[in-house]
This record gives sequence, C-alpha cells and structure tokens, in this order.
Amino acid sequence: MINQVENWSYSSKNVRIQVPVVVPYASDIELAEKLMLEAAGAVKRVLKAPPPTVWLDSFAENGVAFVIHVWITDPEEGTGNVRSDVLKGLWRLMRDNGIKVPFPQRDLNLRDTETMRELIDALRDRKGAPDRV
Repeated sequence: MINQVENWSYSSKNVRIQVPVVVPYASDIELAEKLMLEAAGAVKRVLKAPPPTVWLDSFAENGVAFVIHVWITDPEEGTGNVRSDVLKGLWRLMRDNGIKVPFPQRDLNLRDTETMRELIDALRDRKGAPDRV
C-alpha cells in the first residue's frame, strides 16, 4: 500500500460520501447549491445530522465544480447507490430549474496558411461537383 488510509468509521459507523457535480459557468450557483442540498436531503439513507453540505471545489474546464458531502450509517448496504440516488434527484431538479449539465466545448483556431487556403479551395470546388456514387 502506498497511500495513507484514514479510518473515518473507527468510532462510528457513519461514513461520508462525496458526490462530485459540475454545473455550467452561466448557472446561478446559489440556486445550484440549494438544489444539491435538496437532492441530497431527499435520499432516505442520507443522515439529517450531520446534514449534507456542498463545497465549491474548483473552476473546472467545463464549468463550476462542486462536491456534495453526505453521511450514511449503513455502508454495508453500498455507497455507489447513494451517490447515484443523489445524482438522479439532482438531475431532475436541475432540469426543472433550467440548469443544464455541462458538456465539453472546444474553440478551434485555424491559421491562415497556404495549406489551409488549398483545403478551402478544394472544398469550394467540390461543392459544385456532382455527388459521387
């Protein structure tokens, strides 16, 4: 083992689950955070105390990255299913409130080179040509 292990459940069965979420930069982040807390609180296995929390984690490549922190007391029943339930609830709430899930976007910058001009000319010439069979 090369990483240190921290036993969060040594004195308690409570286990913290982290749920990463990214919302588009154009989003109302206060509303997004409110919806994240609502989605987390609606999952039956998520404890009310300590309550779910949301941290703004970073300004990511495709949007604002958050982490939802929730606590459960029955990790033997699985943790991935809790994460999934939080995300499914959040998906519905975000859709209903006009917040979209971000997708990768790329800007493509083309340089004006001789090769680029030749390609453009070839495409322009091809546009007038009949379709090939």
